[in-house]
Amino acid sequence: MGDRFELQKLLSLYYSKEEVIYVSSLLISWSGSSEEAFSWLNEPIPAFGNMTAIEACEKGLSEHILTYLKQIENGSFA
Repeated sequence: MGDRFELQKLLSLYYSKEEVIYVSSLLISWSGSSEEAFSWLNEPIPAFGNMTAIEACEKGLSEHILTYLKQIENGSFA
């Protein structure tokens, strides 16, 4: 796994088309590649009790992950 299409396909399970574009673009710009974006989605996030972003989305918390990403983008601490 590692291309932008695969990343967007995964994100489409949890987000609208517009949100998929936003999240995938943001993660790729931060991490440098689709492959690294996949890695981030599977790393524990302390703010979510060490759940990964994918685990949080699977538990119905996709909007919380989206808010988290927007806060980081706007300069808040992760």
